[in-house]
Amino acid sequence: MEKKEILEILQKLGLGEYESKAYSTLSVLGPVKAGDLSREANIPQSKIYEILENLVRKQLIEVLEGRPKEYKAVSPEVIIKSLVMEKEHEIKILKEQALVISTLLKPEKPREEIMTGVWIQKGEKFFEFFDKLSETFDRAEKYVYAITRDFSYSHRLRDAIRGCIKRDVKLFIMGLEINENNYYKAKWYDANGIPIRIFETKIHPRIAVVDGKEVSIRLDSDPLKKRFSFQSIWSEDPSLVSVFDSYMKNLWKNSKPVDFRKIPAPRIGIEDLK
Repeated sequence: MEKKEILEILQKLGLGEYESKAYSTLSVLGPVKAGDLSREANIPQSKIYEILENLVRKQLIEVLEGRPKEYKAVSPEVIIKSLVMEKEHEIKILKEQALVISTLLKPEKPREEIMTGVWIQKGEKFFEFFDKLSETFDRAEKYVYAITRDFSYSHRLRDAIRGCIKRDVKLFIMGLEINENNYYKAKWYDANGIPIRIFETKIHPRIAVVDGKEVSIRLDSDPLKKRFSFQSIWSEDPSLVSVFDSYMKNLWKNSKPVDFRKIPAPRIGIEDLK
């Protein structure tokens, strides 16, 4: 396979042009200094440190201390598998969204009740909850506190989160645990500079509070099952929002910070890439 094809694949997996050049070059050369990498990978000297910082933040490369520092690529087997898993998950989510859209376009309307300042919906279409949640993230100006069971998301929600980052909205994301099934979903937040914490409990409603002005809640009928019905609630009622705003801020204070440097990534074998 030619180098151009390798770079194209890495970019399809989510890396930028210079990130792809830097990572592929480091994988071949081994530990090198920033200046040498800039020359070998044909990356402008003015860009090389920014690119290296991005790759370190995404946990694709490691820094070897010294004067000057050297940089080393993390094993391609591990990294490529991680990138492929994330893309596969996005495709799976896209397929599920397509099914939701096909259902929404049918004449039958979902069971939904609209009251002043309150939105309630029952069913199993969790992407409708994600879409409503994404709308609240799009309106965020100052902060968002949210708690999730396993860091689930939709493509629409991730776009809304990226929008919050661009607007300098403070994000405080909590989960119930980090395990081999949700490790890479949780790491996505860390890779994008979003602090996450763990509140250790088996079950807890999904809650998001935005700017102390609106709250979204998902109540699961049987959260320990893979498939279950739930009730979604959104409200901008000041008294209700105030209660959840205080609760979520206190929950954050009592949650445990996550340091991915101390959490081993799930083991990945070369056979899994086939």
